[in-house]
This record gives sequence, structure tokens and C-alpha cells, in this order.
Amino acid sequence: HISGEGFIHFAAIGGVDVALVPGTRVNLHTKKGNILGVIGKKPIHHMTPEDRKKVPEMRELWIDIGAKDKKDAEKYVRIGDPVTSTYGFERLLGDVVVARGFDDRIGSFVVADVLRTLSSKKPPAAVYAVSTVQEELGLRGARTSAFGIDPHAGIAVDVGFATDFPDADQKTYGEVHLGKGPVLARGANINPVLGRLMENTGDSKKIPYQVAAEPRATGTDANAIQLNRAGAAAALVSIPNRYMHTPVEVISLSDAENAVKLISETVLAMKPGMDFTP
Repeated sequence: HISGEGFIHFAAIGGVDVALVPGTRVNLHTKKGNILGVIGKKPIHHMTPEDRKKVPEMRELWIDIGAKDKKDAEKYVRIGDPVTSTYGFERLLGDVVVARGFDDRIGSFVVADVLRTLSSKKPPAAVYAVSTVQEELGLRGARTSAFGIDPHAGIAVDVGFATDFPDADQKTYGEVHLGKGPVLARGANINPVLGRLMENTGDSKKIPYQVAAEPRATGTDANAIQLNRAGAAAALVSIPNRYMHTPVEVISLSDAENAVKLISETVLAMKPGMDFTP
């Protein structure tokens, strides 16, 4: 909605932590190019003590692009234009980096680098690399991609919850650290044969990895791969990620590099006619 005063009201696409939204700078992606805006809210000085304790609802926030009124805003912005935060890529200490959208831009990067790595090898199987869309909205891109390719096996690459920060609930989400390798999921969504192959490959090639239990559907593209057509062998490799679904997601570059090595070596270890029946 664009108000009469030229302020833009918005809704979330996918999972957004509304507590982190106020006061951020954003880009509105319009047909005239990117328009810079800020997400405004009532100043703290105008709030009651009770108001200060509340997390605002999304409908209580707005984007200010500096427009004079609705007519001025509509010269640049149309209903349905997507919006992203403006945070860029920066290095912290060591090989730790921060950016928005590592979930799941880093997954796409790993997949592309696996394809680059295998291009100079002779893999025993046909290899398809896919960067899917709308995972946050119901695994839609993975569904159509898996249906079109109809693979025998598929490895989804995503981010996983790092639990090496203050107050992390390791009893619920396991013990996952930045810099200790990618995470291999074990559970109902993961084919046991493919899962063991990845673990054995990591052990034999001395590629560090971590393990996380996933007793149900993972909510990642691995779920769509497993359920494709008559079923496919699925596995999930995750890059440990702190502060998921915030504009300051933090990962270790070494975890991404080791994910590339692990997936590449796993593909090279596959045998023609391999049976993935558990």
C-alpha cells in the first residue's frame, strides 16, 4: 500500500524477523532501477514504557523514500516491487564473513564451484547444477527442477543453524560450530546409502564435516528431491550460519570450501549403476 503521504507499507516474502526490520536501509527494485528507502517507525521518545517493550507488527512499519506524496511515490514505485536490505559483503576476523542472504546465496556459490571443480575431472555420472528459486515459499524451484531432471540422487546445499553463540539451544539444535566443516544431515529426509557415502568420503579424504540430526522433513530442497516423481536418493549439506534470516548472516569461508570438496569427491566416488536402496 502507498499512503496519501507517499509512505510505502509492505509484507514479508519468506521468513523475516520483524524485530530487526525497523531502522534499516533498503533497496526497492523498480522498473526504473533501485530506489533507496529507509524503514521508519515511531521514535522512542514518543513511546510509552509499555510500547518500548513490544516488537512492532509489520503493518505498523513503513518505507520512506523521501516522496512528497502518493503521486510522487507512484512515479517510481509500483505495488508488488520487491525490497531487499542494503547490507553488503564484509570480512570479520580470520575467514569469517558477513552479508545478507547467505541463506542461500552461499549454497548457490557452492553448487557452482562444485560444477567448476568437476569440469576438469571425469565424473562417473551426469552432473546437473541447479540454483533454485522460491525455496522459502514452498520449495517451488526445487520441485520443478527435480521433476525436469529426474535424478537418481540429489544433494541439496543450504545453510544450517550454527549454535556456537551465546544462549544457543544445543539440546534442541545440536552442536554446530563455524569453521569445523559443513554439516551433513542424518534422518528421515536423507538416503542412508548416499549419506554414508558422503561421510565415508569425508573420512577417507580428511575433509572436516559435522553431523546434525533431522528426524523429519528438513524444510530444504532435499525434501523436494526425495519426494520427486517415484522418489530419489536425497542428501543435505549445510553451511553453518549464525544469525539466520537477519541482514547480518555470518559464515566461515573454510566451511564453504570444504563443502565444495566434499560434494565433488562424493560425486567422483559414485559408481555406474549404483544402488541407493537402503
